[in-house]
Amino acid sequence: MRPTLNNPRTIAVLTTGRQDYGILRSTLLLLREHSVLRPLLWVGGMHLQERFGRSVDLIRRDGFDIVREFPFVGEPPDPSRDVARAVAQVAAALEVDRCDTMLLVGDRAETLAAAFAATIALVPIIHLHGGEESEGAIDNAMRHAITKLSHLHLVSHEVHARRVRQMGEDPRTVVVVGAPGLDNMYRTDLPTRCVLERELGCSLTPPIVVVTLHPTTLGGDPRSEVEAVAGAMEAVPAAYIVTQANADTGGAVIRDYWRQWVHGRHNVVLADGLGEARYWGLLRLASAVLGNSSSGLAEAPAVGVPAVNVGDRQRGRLRGTGVSDVPAESQPIAAALRQAITLSETKQTAWIQAPYPPGPAAPRIVEAIASW
Repeated sequence: MRPTLNNPRTIAVLTTGRQDYGILRSTLLLLREHSVLRPLLWVGGMHLQERFGRSVDLIRRDGFDIVREFPFVGEPPDPSRDVARAVAQVAAALEVDRCDTMLLVGDRAETLAAAFAATIALVPIIHLHGGEESEGAIDNAMRHAITKLSHLHLVSHEVHARRVRQMGEDPRTVVVVGAPGLDNMYRTDLPTRCVLERELGCSLTPPIVVVTLHPTTLGGDPRSEVEAVAGAMEAVPAAYIVTQANADTGGAVIRDYWRQWVHGRHNVVLADGLGEARYWGLLRLASAVLGNSSSGLAEAPAVGVPAVNVGDRQRGRLRGTGVSDVPAESQPIAAALRQAITLSETKQTAWIQAPYPPGPAAPRIVEAIASW
């Protein structure tokens, strides 16, 4: 039944870290103003952790009312136990809040935990970014499992829609909406160079390289990968802004390495979490993006910035133009990084673009939910 003024649809929207809040933000802005859709914002996981920048405070500064907080990440983090706590906490919230549906993003283990809880509670699931591939990460299995538990599939590209249909999902429930994380490029509140220099405490003199390295959870060695990236950074002069690794297994190795390595390096700034506005502000100034985050495959191409994608973590994922794939070895990384910086310095980047449908995705997402 479609929602009406007399019968609005209540949607639990779960965000567990900066990786999905940036995707959800533009949709949340439209949902809270919608006449027949009622979002309930649930926040948990890395958002509540100081070591990941406590991004729950950023969400509040954006003006969103947080209905529930889920502190399911233990100390020290234990993925299996954290997931078990997430199932229990989300299940308890579903009993109280009586949601009509739940909106989930992507492929995190805690997102799969929420999908388990919703499935048992007979709450239909709306899934963003299903059908994608990242063969070097355990996220792949999580993402496809969430797809099979979901009822409305809002995918970013026709390639992903085809994969979801091939998994046996009803074609009528699969809608191509684009990549909502790219909606941030249309924001009018992105910080200027002067503001970023003040907030980060550094001089942003080109070339500027934004670095994000997460653990490759299927077969990667986080220590050797971060050493390879650091070796390339030592070989290529630039101003480096490094954002910390996520909470996946092996992430602590990378985070600890960066904390030690940055000492005495005045051209490197280490940030636990930049937030969406600062990240996009930096992207607009960047000469290159370096690492193995999906942002190098989507966000960077969207603003015409070349990216160096390291290792196998993103193997199989759709990518924009201007992305160089290199092994996790210092010399190939350094060579690709020099080439990327040269492209930016010589303004040969007009051909770089993201692979997704043009224009904001959030209006298409909200329309699909309202008409479902």
